Amino acid sequence: MGNERIIYRILAIAAASLGVAVSLWYVYQNQAFDVTTLLGGVVLPLVFGSAVLLVARERIALFAFLAYFWSLIDDAPVNFDSVLTWPEVTRAHPAGPHIFMEVLLHVLTIVFLCLALREALKGTSLTGEKAFSVPLLTTAAFVLSYAQNLPLGGLGAIVEQDWYQFDLIEHLASIILLYIAVRLAMKPSRSVQKDR
Repeated sequence: MGNERIIYRILAIAAASLGVAVSLWYVYQNQAFDVTTLLGGVVLPLVFGSAVLLVARERIALFAFLAYFWSLIDDAPVNFDSVLTWPEVTRAHPAGPHIFMEVLLHVLTIVFLCLALREALKGTSLTGEKAFSVPLLTTAAFVLSYAQNLPLGGLGAIVEQDWYQFDLIEHLASIILLYIAVRLAMKPSRSVQKDR
């Protein structure tokens, strides 16, 4: 029963991830920034991934999926941070709509990261180690998921030249940190372990 559940969990997460990857590839191939981009790059992968993880009853994975979804569609190829000015992709002029969407997407990412951790902490006690390590790891995961926005001199050149490779690496590193934070959050306290 335990191994079947693990396989089921892996398949659900893989299916949701594949749905996003296919949608990003579709948008990359069809740079229209219109209703087809909205449906193919945002609505369909969001609904499909959420439905798969809901049916699988993977609440932590669902919240993590929703957190990373917003950071993945923020910039290229979907450029959802410019949805208010589509088909034009803007950063500077007009700045207002772009800044509003950036803030909204960052807030959505933070909210769903916190919900994933809250779910992971259910049934465990918050020890001093968890109270320090879990928020620190989660903050680092958040920063890495939007590393392309960091105002660092050398980073700008990397982002310009190798955007997709950099985006992939930053998200993989971020997911690893969030996974460690979730595992740490789920870990029972020593007093609970002794009682068993």
